Amino acid sequence: MKKVERIALCLTILTVAWLLIGRPTPDTSANARTVNMADLGPTQNLLLEGKDGVLILRNEANHLAWGDQPNSRVWSIAAVHLDKVLKKMLAMDRFVEERNQLIASAKKQSDDFERQMEAIKAKYGDMPKDNPDLAKGMEEFQNLKMQYQKWNEGVSASQSKLMAGQIEVAYRELVTAVDVVADRQKIDVVYRFIPAAAPFESAQLGDAMVQVQARTFLRAPESLDITAEVMKELSLKDQ
Repeated sequence: MKKVERIALCLTILTVAWLLIGRPTPDTSANARTVNMADLGPTQNLLLEGKDGVLILRNEANHLAWGDQPNSRVWSIAAVHLDKVLKKMLAMDRFVEERNQLIASAKKQSDDFERQMEAIKAKYGDMPKDNPDLAKGMEEFQNLKMQYQKWNEGVSASQSKLMAGQIEVAYRELVTAVDVVADRQKIDVVYRFIPAAAPFESAQLGDAMVQVQARTFLRAPESLDITAEVMKELSLKDQ
């Protein structure tokens, strides 16, 4: 066989071999992608041997799974500095205006009580102690004092109720923003946290313990923190 013929035959054999063996099989599934020849797979399951048996890994709804239980999955996680975001939300104009309206109403009523108190002092303050009308003045004073205390308790309850309602509204809006960011970044689980390095805001024992308990992570990668993205979704400035 001539040298040229031998070369041609070798090229033909190599071409056929590449077509039958070396060329990657086209992926006709909905998840078709460009195959990197350095990839391992595709395969249905990955078997990992160990001293306690074989661990079977598989793709379950685009999550790495190792068992039949719904929680036998690898989940993508992140965290949000909840305290920081809620404080900025509660400082928004719509929340501040609502609180200011209650404060203004309370101040108006407080000023009215003050005027009544001054009127009683002006009427009975200079009376001699033996004046029989002085007892009537003391009774008016005590009645007004009781009214004020009852009113003050009602104002405190109203303020507490308003703040509780605002916190819940802000929290619900924050959760909605977290859902948007998590869906966008394909995050499964989002924790609330306060950075471990953040300074404590109280010297009281009870408050200090709450600060400790609120620090979910003693150590965590900075990449877990999606606070900035959530604040952007809520149109808040991250300062």
